[in-house]
Amino acid sequence: MKRTQQFICVVLLLYAPVCALAQSEFAKGWIFPLELGQGAATAFNSSPDLYLATLAFSPQVTVVPGRLRAGLTAGGAFTAKRIYGIGGGRVSLLVWGGPKVLESSVFNLQLVGEYLLGTKDQRLAGGGMAAEIGTMATVAVKVHRDYALNSWWLQGSLGIHLFRKKVAPPPSL
Repeated sequence: MKRTQQFICVVLLLYAPVCALAQSEFAKGWIFPLELGQGAATAFNSSPDLYLATLAFSPQVTVVPGRLRAGLTAGGAFTAKRIYGIGGGRVSLLVWGGPKVLESSVFNLQLVGEYLLGTKDQRLAGGGMAAEIGTMATVAVKVHRDYALNSWWLQGSLGIHLFRKKVAPPPSL
């Protein structure tokens, strides 16, 4: 009986620092992803599909901890042999927290929604799925409908989080 109580005390003492180190998904505060994307701009008709490249900075703040982020997106797009500016709003909804390792998830899946305005009359509404890998990077697949110019933007993107918070070192026992 005494050994069982000692074992429980030791487990609780070791578990508390691990829980303190665990990083929750969509924690309070800001994130600053810089995303590079490429894909195609198409009208889904007989006209040729055009190459699309984007670079976007999308700072977001957690609105509902553990569930929802909102922010702004600003950047540029290259398509039809021209460079355009794009900007607008963005929301991210946590769908799945991923597998856990020491109470922290390795990655998460989120639903991303965006409304973007372009410098050449583009009006883009759309979104897609994004996977956030730790607190370091994102991988996303997005579809936007340009309802002003009657085309679709299909793209995949890779992003890196700038200005990351440093993870506390493990406690010394």
